[in-house]
Amino acid sequence: MAFDITKVSGQGMENLDSGSSLPFVRILQDLSPQLKKQKEEYVPGAEAGNLFFAKTKSVVPTPTKIIPTYTSSVYTEWVPRNKGGGYVATHPLTIVSHKDYEKGRERQYDEWLGENELRFTTYWFVMMEIDGKYEEAIIPFTSSQLRVSRKLTADINRFRYDGELSTVVPPLYAQSWEISTVLETSKNGDDYYNFSFSNPTALDFEADEALLTQASETYSSAADTPLLQTEETPRLVSSASAEAPF
Repeated sequence: MAFDITKVSGQGMENLDSGSSLPFVRILQDLSPQLKKQKEEYVPGAEAGNLFFAKTKSVVPTPTKIIPTYTSSVYTEWVPRNKGGGYVATHPLTIVSHKDYEKGRERQYDEWLGENELRFTTYWFVMMEIDGKYEEAIIPFTSSQLRVSRKLTADINRFRYDGELSTVVPPLYAQSWEISTVLETSKNGDDYYNFSFSNPTALDFEADEALLTQASETYSSAADTPLLQTEETPRLVSSASAEAPF
């Protein structure tokens, strides 16, 4: 039996804004502890630009395939590094209306909540192909990575089915993508690696029925993850009592 795409029309698309122990995927940079032999987190053979999968504490060969299943944007609150650093809380986007919110205190676009820093973060929940099978993973986008997230959003929004399904809004997981990294240079002349997505491929309703079913189930459970549970009323906690969201 083929996967019935009409039953999941638009699923996962509602949070696409054109504007730890969790399975995070992030890019190793020059200063990442996984590259330092003196650090406990050291991973032999790891290099800057590699994708690192926190669940297995290992490098993911690239390019590899991902299937996006859910996305959501929040603000994460952090104690500044010069005061010890540490994750404090996660807030909804409405935190910008809080009386202690401030923008541009030290740099043009930095954001603050009282004495703590705020970081706009977009989380992409994906199924990532690792060693021949798909694993659930979470990719956080912040800072310069948000530009890549916005482009991926726009590319996904442009996709439509042909023929008799032309009126069906494809779910977020209608296509697979290849993920890799690319070297970029900041305005200050510093080199860093960023995400890159390419080669979108529409999943086949029959051949990829199991993948589409798994993606639909992943979408349904993603919104309930503790990662996305936000605090309407800010509170201060010590960095030791809260788990950093990446």
